[in-house]
Amino acid sequence: MSSEKEEKMKLYHHTFQAGENEDQVNLRKKNFGLSSRQGRKNPYRDSWTRIFFNLNDDTLTAAKMHSVGRLGPNEKVAPDGTLTIAHRKKEKKSSDYGNLMDLFQAPGDDPEKNNQTQKEDDNDEMETVVEGGSLGAAAFGMVKGTVGPAILYLPHGFFFSGYAVAIPAMIFATAMYIYNSYKLLECWKVESNKNKQLIEHLESLLGKDYGSTAVAAVQPKGDTALLSYPELAKRGLGKYSVLVEVGIASFQFGVCLTYLIFVPANLAQCIYSVFGFQPSKIILMWMMILVEIPLSWIRDIRKLTPTNVIASLLIAFGLASILLIAFTEGSQTRTDALTGDTSFVFADNLKSMKPVTESWLFFVGTSFFMMEGSITLIVPMQEAVYSNADRAKFPDLNKNVTVWICLFYIFFSGMASACFGENIQTALTASLHGTLAIVVQFAYSIAVILTFPLQAYPAMEVATRYLMSEQSRSNVMKRNVIASLITISLGIIAVASIDYLGNVVSLLGSLFGIPLALIFPPLMHNSLVVKDSSQTQRNLNYCVVVVGILAMGAASFNTITMWNAGAER
Repeated sequence: MSSEKEEKMKLYHHTFQAGENEDQVNLRKKNFGLSSRQGRKNPYRDSWTRIFFNLNDDTLTAAKMHSVGRLGPNEKVAPDGTLTIAHRKKEKKSSDYGNLMDLFQAPGDDPEKNNQTQKEDDNDEMETVVEGGSLGAAAFGMVKGTVGPAILYLPHGFFFSGYAVAIPAMIFATAMYIYNSYKLLECWKVESNKNKQLIEHLESLLGKDYGSTAVAAVQPKGDTALLSYPELAKRGLGKYSVLVEVGIASFQFGVCLTYLIFVPANLAQCIYSVFGFQPSKIILMWMMILVEIPLSWIRDIRKLTPTNVIASLLIAFGLASILLIAFTEGSQTRTDALTGDTSFVFADNLKSMKPVTESWLFFVGTSFFMMEGSITLIVPMQEAVYSNADRAKFPDLNKNVTVWICLFYIFFSGMASACFGENIQTALTASLHGTLAIVVQFAYSIAVILTFPLQAYPAMEVATRYLMSEQSRSNVMKRNVIASLITISLGIIAVASIDYLGNVVSLLGSLFGIPLALIFPPLMHNSLVVKDSSQTQRNLNYCVVVVGILAMGAASFNTITMWNAGAER
């Protein structure tokens, strides 16, 4: 390639934050008065702008893809962990005629010249290095990926299991989540360093001029290029890693199943409040299925970033409105017919709340469901942070964000339980009344419908990976048929469990949430982080595994044997 052409190529080399596309970059430049060639240092002028761009950032949707080793159509990962995006530089070339007779030669008649032109076009491929995002963007991604519709299932379990069980269970689940997040990140660090050391060793043997040969020698193939949770499980658990992939798929499909139960119940209550008649929840569910089927065909879910932003805003609006409605209802007064004493609804419900109930074991599974399987996003979120200094801070950031989310969950559950009392429903929005309640019910239904394809994506990728051969994975039609059949199958299961949302949530949390958060990470850590683990650390990991197995068995058995007791009243 000529020096002139190299200079031109430099103009086409850009650096992006992870989750940031070129349209977003151009929008930033326009908003902040930057020319097309000015740098992007400190692009945020105020906190509101920062919040807007973090909401609009597609780091979360990219992390969902990367969590199961799926790359975008123009992404690739080097063995040292650098994520790059390859683009084609389209440039109109001037005609180059060798002599006067070439003017009378039809284009395409000269094979030699055509081959030369094709080679030049191939050399026009450029790469955009994705350096990563900030810790602020990672924090927003964690909040958006964790605080979803599952928060609405907590107050019902909180009230009917007893506060003396619910609060410690939520704290314990959060502590175990944080502990095992650290273990996963340590596994990622060890395996990432192994890759880098191998590259350096090969380059020292082959020489710097043969760096590409060294990279090609260790470049993982296919979906194993990313150090995702499933990939780390393959390296740490061997053939038993299939349990991790099946667990991830089952849990995410289970979350989508709760959405298919939640939305019809929500819309039915909304329609009854507005029009005065009770529609069939099953019909509403199948109408939702018709919407979700085409959305399940999307393979690059970064295209869903705008709908994810809308869903996040609707969920934030819904949570704020629910707290307002709960406070309004809780601050109303009641008069005792016998004594004539007046008291607040909030105070009466607090007195009626029991510390422990017979169904307390139901909430163990619910407490591990509340994070919605976000532990699978820990490694992709870590990789999305650019600077080494910020990456070193990420584990503590994850801990702090998770602690605040847990505290908010406890406050939200306690507030809702105290204000709505024994009339509280598993789908909390079904407990609301009034004009604002109708708006919240409709807004939350839209948010969940838009969230469904994002939650289903990791599970769809795992399922199609097992159901389709490697040669047929590029068959879009076959993949779409499988995704459609899976979505319909979830609808069939939802019909059978339409009145058992609380049971479904508890069973999913205990049967799949506990192993993903409590059992697999310590085992992977003992296998991969050998040199840096003391015997005490290894024994502690085994203790966590034993606790996870006992909790999974007891909570699952209790939910199954007491299934009918958990029906919606």
